[in-house]
Amino acid sequence: MHAAVKHQCTLDPTHPYSISLLYQNGDGVARTSGHSEEIDSQFLSAAPEMHTCTSGSSENWMVLSIAGDKPTARSYHAAAVVENKMVVVGGESGSGLLDDVQVRVLNFDRFSWTTASSKLYLSPSSLPLKIPACKGHCLVSWGKKALLIGGKTDPASDKISVWVFDTETECWSLMEAKGDIPVARNGHTVVMANSVLILFGGEDAKRRKLNDLHMFDLKSLTWLPLHYTGAAPCPRFNHAAALHDGKILFIFGGASKSRTLNDLYSLDFETMAWSRIKIRGFHPSPRAGCSGVLCGTKWYITGGGSKKKRHGETLVYDVVKSEWSVAIVSPPSSITTNKELRYNGLVYLVKRKKI
Repeated sequence: MHAAVKHQCTLDPTHPYSISLLYQNGDGVARTSGHSEEIDSQFLSAAPEMHTCTSGSSENWMVLSIAGDKPTARSYHAAAVVENKMVVVGGESGSGLLDDVQVRVLNFDRFSWTTASSKLYLSPSSLPLKIPACKGHCLVSWGKKALLIGGKTDPASDKISVWVFDTETECWSLMEAKGDIPVARNGHTVVMANSVLILFGGEDAKRRKLNDLHMFDLKSLTWLPLHYTGAAPCPRFNHAAALHDGKILFIFGGASKSRTLNDLYSLDFETMAWSRIKIRGFHPSPRAGCSGVLCGTKWYITGGGSKKKRHGETLVYDVVKSEWSVAIVSPPSSITTNKELRYNGLVYLVKRKKI
């Protein structure tokens, strides 16, 4: 999905990640396609000690006690669930852009962190090369692989790159893309529709905000610009994006050149028409750097903020009713960096707390 608020963060590299879990019960259980229709009670009972972050609601964040060596604290990282593992790549620590591009795997079956053994890939000339350090990139699951798209890299690149991490072999490879390859950027969003990646917005190397729309065909490895009608979202980065029913792209918030945003847009891929969604009732305050995940027809968004305020509450957008609500009020400590994921009908939040 991953702004001004994040630039203001001061990170303590000695402070590890914490993992929170949002669970739902009663009639509000979130379902995800391709998973079981019931929350696995054994999955919950087998988990280590959990600490409730909120109470008095059918939706609560739970802090999980995770075994293993925890990753170094970082921001502007990316995370994705690949089968029963969560892969975390890159980011920036308090001392600057990470140059090791650590890959951490959280095995949900054991609730423990491990470090992937390989940080190298084989180039076309069969020479081992190191993955570039990166931040503000996107990570998308694709079968048993994770795709790393774009980001601010060291060394820098003029065009966006797509890397592949195989969770079974723990090897990286670089996709030899062709076509109209988009300019390099960070703070963009990428969603997957079948075997196609949809990229929107971001910020280029000259800090220009973007609102262009591109697709990357994973079968032909070809980039194509997407043409549309209607009023598109203004140029922005560090916004949130979600794809509903494989055909409706939602874009929320982010930061433009001069302000933080709280607008909501949709793009219908059947008509290729953008629309600004008119909201009834409650409307979230402007925020950038938030993170979200779509569970069924509910889009959960947490964290983010503006230059004036950070937000810790968990928002819910109902795509059917076109209504916003607050599922959970702010936790005791503000959340400065979020990466939200879903697994087996549960929502996980990878966060670093501001101490």
